Amino acid sequence: MRRPRRISLGAAALFASSLACSGTPEGTVALVTGDEVDVFSRAPAAVTLVTEKVALDGTRTEIARADLPVDTVRLGAQQRTDVGALAVSGLDASGAVVVRGETLLVQWGALENTTLEVFVQRTGELARLPRGPGAFDPTATALIAGRYVLAANGTATMLYDLLALKPLASPPVLPRPARSLASVGAAVLVIDDEGASTLDLSSAASYPVDAPVGGTFAEVAGGMTVVAPDGTQYVVGATRSTGGASARILIVDADGNRSFSGLTAPREGACATFVAGRGLVVVGGDASAAGAELLAPGASLATPLPFPADPVKGCGAASLDNARVAVAGGGDAPVRVLDLACTTDCAPVTWPDAIPLARAEAHAIAPDVAFIVGDDATGATHAYRATSTGAREVPLRVPRRGARLVPTPIGAFTLVGGAAGIEHYLD
Repeated sequence: MRRPRRISLGAAALFASSLACSGTPEGTVALVTGDEVDVFSRAPAAVTLVTEKVALDGTRTEIARADLPVDTVRLGAQQRTDVGALAVSGLDASGAVVVRGETLLVQWGALENTTLEVFVQRTGELARLPRGPGAFDPTATALIAGRYVLAANGTATMLYDLLALKPLASPPVLPRPARSLASVGAAVLVIDDEGASTLDLSSAASYPVDAPVGGTFAEVAGGMTVVAPDGTQYVVGATRSTGGASARILIVDADGNRSFSGLTAPREGACATFVAGRGLVVVGGDASAAGAELLAPGASLATPLPFPADPVKGCGAASLDNARVAVAGGGDAPVRVLDLACTTDCAPVTWPDAIPLARAEAHAIAPDVAFIVGDDATGATHAYRATSTGAREVPLRVPRRGARLVPTPIGAFTLVGGAAGIEHYLD
């Protein structure tokens, strides 16, 4: 087993400013590479290690820089009560970032007498996280409390801790088979064709919940969950691949309040994303209705957008910015971009290169970059990094079938299911 590279915080590191009367405890940061080898040494090799502190507002401050290889880096005095994250970059001889890693938010004082692991990987590649779980085939996934990747198959679950970098030894059993999931804090809303229940992961308490006025849980069961920047979640019935066409959307706000809204046309196999400043956009899934609809925040009914009917099913959608939506998959077509600022006779703009996925999920990396994961016609999972100038396939570390894409708070993506372990992408 490879030993992780360890970086000592030093005697006066994270706790010096608040522990002057209680000694100078030593903290440790370990850079771990999971199941990957030659992360630092592969050409172009990383020769410089840069460590940054990331504040709550996202501000980054460089706190250490050292030539590789290195065993000890002093991070400087930090307030014990402050909350932040650590970001690590490995630069090659030209100064380009070839290795990256970043933790979730932590309170610096919590690092006393313990080791904080930072998972680092080559940029633009998939890499296997440490201590990955056994093979699991999820029917639904969710990110819990910004820290735990939850995958469900029926009532069985897998729960992976993105901070501790390991799966929970005793994952919860869901109160009903999960077709769709939504979460508020540590509570999970589990939806199937018969209804819905909540499960508090911190206490294991569970109870059934009544559907809001205006719809049923059966109308959204199997639909994907789209998360808005303010924490509101949309379980979109029109995105499900089985169970029939649906126009129903379940909305769960950041406080856990639930309500129903709807589309103007029932759809099946559509894709959906949230566009900041506009609302939920649903694309495809019907051969005769408008090609896309927009549900504005607070609206009870979506508005058709002036795009031609789009029968695509199994697509993935990503919000590139506050006006454009990229649509991928659902066949052999290339990525298509819908400009929501268009008002009449609108047509998507096509990016180069086909994305041959029968089922796809998509998330934006940058205004002209999308990360796309899905299954081809045989059921095999593939990943692509698509841009306005072309697309390239990102090789999986192990063959997978039916893997699901879960975005993380640091702008990375996890690939869960279809084989043992979890793969992680960081641009």
